[in-house]
Amino acid sequence: MAFDLKACIDSLQPPAIHTFLGGKIESIQQNEWQAVISYQPRTEFANPMGQLQGGMLCSMLDDAMGLFVMLAQEGAPAATVMMNVSFLRPCQLEQVEVQVSFVRQGRRFSNIEAVAYQQAKAVAKATAAFTLV
Repeated sequence: MAFDLKACIDSLQPPAIHTFLGGKIESIQQNEWQAVISYQPRTEFANPMGQLQGGMLCSMLDDAMGLFVMLAQEGAPAATVMMNVSFLRPCQLEQVEVQVSFVRQGRRFSNIEAVAYQQAKAVAKATAAFTLV
């Protein structure tokens, strides 16, 4: 029987951090394994300059990639083994859209890439390795 992605998403109890970050699955393309997940930053996420604090942006990228790899592995939980983030420009306390895709998908380890956008401009890019647990 083929994996039913929609049923998996519908039955998914998102992690508490996903809800805390204001996460929402916008789209998942199963044939190409790409996803778009949006986040709505809260005012408490601001740094002293009033912009989104870098650690919160890292959490959004990690959450998006973790959720993505879990769905791609038919609901199996996965853990971040390594994550590298490059901050490209300041990020405001406005909606952040994260586009996620596989660099390489293996049976036990997956390499994922995510780019966070705000107002159609890249604000951060992350690469990560995940392992199934």
